[in-house]
Amino acid sequence: MSHSTAGTSPSRELGRPAAALPTNCRYGVMALLAGMICINYVDRFNIAAAVPTLMKEFSLSPARMGMLMSAFGWTYLICMLPVGYLLNRKSPKAVGFFSCLGWGIATLLTAAVSGFYSFFAVRLLLGATESAGYPTCTRIAAAWTPKHERTTATGIFDCSSKLGSALTPPFVVWAIMHWGWRSSFIVTGLAATAFAFVWRRYYHDPEKHPKVSKEELDYIRQGQTSEGASPAGHTKDIPIYTLLSYPRIFFMCCGFFLYMYFATVFHMWIPAYLVHAKGFNLKSMGIVSTFPFLAAIGGELIGSRLLDMWLRSGASLTKVRRTGQFIGMWGSAICLYLAIVATSPTMTVVWLTASYAVLTVSGAQNWAIATELAPRGQVGMVSALNGMSGALAVVVAPIISGLVIQTRWGYDGALLVMVGAVAVSGILYGSLNYNQPVVPRP
Repeated sequence: MSHSTAGTSPSRELGRPAAALPTNCRYGVMALLAGMICINYVDRFNIAAAVPTLMKEFSLSPARMGMLMSAFGWTYLICMLPVGYLLNRKSPKAVGFFSCLGWGIATLLTAAVSGFYSFFAVRLLLGATESAGYPTCTRIAAAWTPKHERTTATGIFDCSSKLGSALTPPFVVWAIMHWGWRSSFIVTGLAATAFAFVWRRYYHDPEKHPKVSKEELDYIRQGQTSEGASPAGHTKDIPIYTLLSYPRIFFMCCGFFLYMYFATVFHMWIPAYLVHAKGFNLKSMGIVSTFPFLAAIGGELIGSRLLDMWLRSGASLTKVRRTGQFIGMWGSAICLYLAIVATSPTMTVVWLTASYAVLTVSGAQNWAIATELAPRGQVGMVSALNGMSGALAVVVAPIISGLVIQTRWGYDGALLVMVGAVAVSGILYGSLNYNQPVVPRP
């Protein structure tokens, strides 16, 4: 079923709340994106809750465990550019399907590993197949939402990563205690494989959705430039080196690298930190590890909603983005420092929870920013560059942290590096002008 989308309805102004539309298909699409990212993170970080068990079973030092954790990021990084190329030209439906199916298979294969090198190999495969997840969802959010709903839309699918992260530790610990660590990879791999076919059945691009109304399409196009257009509206590619030569895109990528450094270490090493440095046993670790991610779900949903309300009230995009990034990044840095200096395990968990919850105020914006700064027709590639910068952090963060943990500074030293990273990220994001997309040079 096709519909005309020629321009924004003149009766609606940018930022005005939606009237009673005949359809609200975009909400169903956001639910699909949330499901994809939730499963993406379950399969990505199910290794984290198993770290104490894996280090013991395979006799891994912190540095070697860090290398194993980083394997995912190597191929995740390499595959970002091909993903961006595809998303600039093709419907995200096929990209999302093959990505989800691929990482489901990679997760299933993890249950069959026999040592460090086979584990390393399947983590490489997992990184390659998961690399399309966030760029695909970003591309879809740009196509399915008006600009003044963009932060909420990206916040919904990004906070679902926290749901996946919250579900993972207790499930993995429970599986380890009852059936061994391999069982957790079998169950989560099957979940991803099944979801791939749900995605294939129910996702449609806006103009091809069988139930969307013309009125909803007109509403969706409010304030959109061609970043939300279908691949048919694709413009000539801008080379990667040219995109990175634009200061706003370069600083965005640097800021996201530092944000993802923090997030990666938090996901990968905090369970081991609680066991090795704070004295939690495996069962209690599985419980308290969920607290930061559960709090982050509320933090991101509330934060993204408030930021969109502020934007809709007439605040400039630059003011909204800068304020959100400063609160998220610097608030998280302060809370993490308080966790480091806390004198009781309980207060450590409290401040860790606050740190990650506050960080999500920034997380709600990071992918929206990529769509807003991208030059016309370049959302796929700019989102991929943003993803690449994050993937580079996924590569280096576990290794650096593992090496720092082996020094006299231990886990506290690794967490202090995180404090510095997220503070600098806030400065970089806070220096940018968001009111207009980057204009390519003649």
